[in-house]
Amino acid sequence: MAREVVGTSKVPVREALQRIGTGGLLVFETNRGARIPVLSVGDAIENATLRRAVEVELLRQAVPKLNVVDLARAEHALADPTATGSVTAANWQFHRALYRAAQWPRGLAITEMLHAAMAPYVLLYLQSLAGSYPSDDERRALLEACRRGDVDAAIDLLRSHLDRTMHTVIDFLRSAGTADHAER
Repeated sequence: MAREVVGTSKVPVREALQRIGTGGLLVFETNRGARIPVLSVGDAIENATLRRAVEVELLRQAVPKLNVVDLARAEHALADPTATGSVTAANWQFHRALYRAAQWPRGLAITEMLHAAMAPYVLLYLQSLAGSYPSDDERRALLEACRRGDVDAAIDLLRSHLDRTMHTVIDFLRSAGTADHAER
């Protein structure tokens, strides 16, 4: 009956749910369907720590190899975050544009997975905690350091950006009494 009301088949609905799941906004459970994931302090800490470690090394490898196209892609992601469909997609496009030059495909794949896992936290940060303005400024400064080829400054800016964002999210989750079950 739902098919008659909505006017669509199960296939496009399933595909849409899988795309949402890829962004970390749904968790699929075998024979149970999908649910919205619980944001936990422990998961945030784990994902942020892994992301920081991998992204810093990718950036270290990439900055000397960045070209005009890489920098233009990063700038485009900053200029119009809605062009890619979502704020989290634009965030990934920005970081991906900078890291691709490292030519570390496994590192880039791991980072993409971590960005997907962090998407709900990034959305919380940007929408509920008004984090877009400091983040935009930090990403612009990071892009400028990359343009100058200043590896040390770029790494410092990336670390600062990732740390500030995650400390803000973790503090919020703790103050909201969010589950610490996975905290390490």
